[in-house]
Amino acid sequence: MLFYFYHICLAVFLLQGISIPFLVIAAGLAWWKQSARLAQLERGVSAADRKDKRNGAIESLIERLPNLAPLNCTACGAGVLLHPNETVCPHCGTCGPLPGDYAVAVNLKSQLKGLVKSAVRHWRVANFFTHPVAAWAFFLLIFVEPLIVFPAVVIGSGLYSDTLFDRTLISLGETTAFLIMLSAFLGFVMWMVVFMFLHTLSKSLRRKLPLRPAFETQTISKTETANCRSCGGGIEYDGADFACLCDYCNVENFRVKFAHRERAQAQTHHTAANRLLFGAMEIVEDFTGTFFFVLTILALSSVLLSLFYAAKNGF
Repeated sequence: MLFYFYHICLAVFLLQGISIPFLVIAAGLAWWKQSARLAQLERGVSAADRKDKRNGAIESLIERLPNLAPLNCTACGAGVLLHPNETVCPHCGTCGPLPGDYAVAVNLKSQLKGLVKSAVRHWRVANFFTHPVAAWAFFLLIFVEPLIVFPAVVIGSGLYSDTLFDRTLISLGETTAFLIMLSAFLGFVMWMVVFMFLHTLSKSLRRKLPLRPAFETQTISKTETANCRSCGGGIEYDGADFACLCDYCNVENFRVKFAHRERAQAQTHHTAANRLLFGAMEIVEDFTGTFFFVLTILALSSVLLSLFYAAKNGF
């Protein structure tokens, strides 16, 4: 039994080294994609003050978008939806021309749809990370690495000295074997850092997001139309999205109820949910950026150390 447990821990130990570049690339792509989307939207409102960060980068951008007066259908009088080239009544299906002074603002606001969908995905991620089981799992995994995996590899290598792995390392030569084990050890360290980051992220989300979408109480699967809770204009919820931004007044609208977490302060739903849509995304994105730079520094350090050792030994 111990023999097989040793090989399982050894496989995990080695795979951690292999995963280093994939971790760095995945974190970098996630951070770059979101930064590029925000930069594109920022260019659309370039006349605004870039230093205004009182409500966060995304909220600051949204506040600087123009507000539009709600339009009503000429046939039935219901609020119409704003599309890039026309207006559409969700009740009777009547289409109409988009006023000329609305076109630029509507096209600019259409760029927000990608951010809204990203915000919805981040809320689902936040729901997972703040689940008690996930929070405890990340906390325990911090100690699994140094207290179980690494000791099992060290003890097992002393007890079983002529395994297939040992013979393979010997055949590769001393320098190559050292670099493989160095990569595995650095991967072991980096994964401990990963679990620490995930545990910290879980705590941060629970502390900073006292409300959460009550996904478990409602089924969301189709497109729906409604009226904005602020201006009364026509709004549309896409697919499985639980929220949207009004194309007229830029106010967040939700089609799910928000449940208070244990630590939430007493306050009304309307006040608590104000500018809540992008809360999870900004927290997760901040962690992703920090996580990417930390992993990059660790990865570059490991590469430099490997090159130094290889050069010193004439590899």
